[in-house]
Amino acid sequence: MTHYKALKIKGPIERQEEAELFLQDAGIDAYEVVSADAIDAIYDSAFVWDAIDEDVLSVPSDVFELRAYFDGEREGDLRDLYGRVRTLGFEAVVEDIADADWANDWKKYFHPIAIDEHLSIVPSWEEYEPDEGESVIVLDPGMAFGSGNHATSYLCSRYLREYVRESDTVIDIGCGSGILSLVAAASGAGEVVAVDMDPQCILATRENAQKNDLVDRIDVREGDLFSAVSESGEVVVSNIFAEVIIDMLPDVADHVKPGGIYIASGILKEKLTDVEEALKGAGFELLDSRTDGDWSALAARRVS
Repeated sequence: MTHYKALKIKGPIERQEEAELFLQDAGIDAYEVVSADAIDAIYDSAFVWDAIDEDVLSVPSDVFELRAYFDGEREGDLRDLYGRVRTLGFEAVVEDIADADWANDWKKYFHPIAIDEHLSIVPSWEEYEPDEGESVIVLDPGMAFGSGNHATSYLCSRYLREYVRESDTVIDIGCGSGILSLVAAASGAGEVVAVDMDPQCILATRENAQKNDLVDRIDVREGDLFSAVSESGEVVVSNIFAEVIIDMLPDVADHVKPGGIYIASGILKEKLTDVEEALKGAGFELLDSRTDGDWSALAARRVS
């Protein structure tokens, strides 16, 4: 097993930016930030977070901690940085970190999810005995976003189960781990076009399609939203967030067949009205909207 060492830098909150600039100047571009400011950023973010460790949410407001990770080949760099950090007056600690401790810890948040009485999503590392008549999607998100646990993924999945018909073409914008593409295929879609800009998402979606014997029905493409898609579908789905949904609605309208359905989620509930108004302006009729906690989803039909 590969082992890593963590350099933890601690200090008063007013010196956090100074410590971050120090790491960046030293060529460390990827590091963890644990501080009250970082927690505020999580709450203010427009992105969807499947799981947040509650211990992180209780950090003191007057201090910060930065964590940078080094493998065995960079121990010399680590010793040098440790000395320089101490010279600057910050507290510094070096700890051994086993790779498995942080590479797989997220799995404790992901358990089987029943989309409805006939379909469940099950993590690939858990054993699950389906009920009679129940289908199962086996999922491993890997490094890609999306397990189906979050309200936005669940709401989209429910709408897909309602609106996808046999032999439909479904376009999944920002496919992440491929969860919505898999649900669409399991709901009867004849072809699913799954598109994402992140190569890790492309890899995860292809691997999950293979796990579920759906490679022939899920066409995975890497690209910037619709740059990789020329066709139209009976159903288009996107679990992104409100601002992006509003900006791309003209493109969405071009890729939803007349009378077809657009399913959107990742919408903070206070922004739902903005998305609904933008949909009407883009030639859609709102069919339904639902809210779960802070998040909303909707289904609309293209009428013009």
